[in-house]
Amino acid sequence: MTASDAPVFIVTGASRGLGYNIAEKLLAAPISAKVVAVARSEAGMAMLAQEYPGQVEYVTGDLANYDTGVKAVQTAIEKFGSLSGIVFNAAVISPVATIATTDIEAFKKLFDVNFFSILTTLKAAIPYLRESKGKVVLVSSEASYESHFYGWEAYGSSKACVNHLAATLAGEEPDIFAISVDPGVMDSAMQQEIREQHGNKMKDEHHEYLIKIKEDGSIPSTNPPATVISNLVVQGPMELSGTYYAFNSPTLSPYLTV
Repeated sequence: MTASDAPVFIVTGASRGLGYNIAEKLLAAPISAKVVAVARSEAGMAMLAQEYPGQVEYVTGDLANYDTGVKAVQTAIEKFGSLSGIVFNAAVISPVATIATTDIEAFKKLFDVNFFSILTTLKAAIPYLRESKGKVVLVSSEASYESHFYGWEAYGSSKACVNHLAATLAGEEPDIFAISVDPGVMDSAMQQEIREQHGNKMKDEHHEYLIKIKEDGSIPSTNPPATVISNLVVQGPMELSGTYYAFNSPTLSPYLTV
């Protein structure tokens, strides 16, 4: 494969954690992928660009500003000439609150990042994804359908919308693969925020569990879900398009290998 026909991917939330891990796997793979990384923080993306010269472009900005995602699409086309797939990983957890106490403006801001930024980026990207018969992976959560995540209604609602968006995209665009994937609990910056800032707004047993698995070292790594997601955005089969799965479901087990 030559540099000119290497696949080109956008990865949001790519400065750390799961997004960084996904981007690194795509860059290190034999396909010699090009990556447009998107995040609010530049440092991690600059590290990727230094480690993989010529393979990385990055866009620094808040996805709550819809122009950030659109700029990522434009960057992929202008710098690399095509777009093969997108991993929508970026998300925020706040506000954590009950429906009775939630800050509606904060709720809207969460949806700007977790849902509407995806929608606006997809709208800009679809013409190029049609051309490449591209693939879209939307990072979801068990909170999208389980009610025991007390106080997470903003986050969980946004992820339910993400699942529906994946199904809708698959139905509307038969040449574009789309799937939503739950990466499970991971050792991430979001988990740190949950432990340190939101315990008084959650059920005690849930918060205590998240603290315990961090303290005893049993909290899972981002590596297994990153492997699944990076494989799916490269080679996800059309028979899975429009579906939602946990990363460790038997259906996705073929994508757990490097």
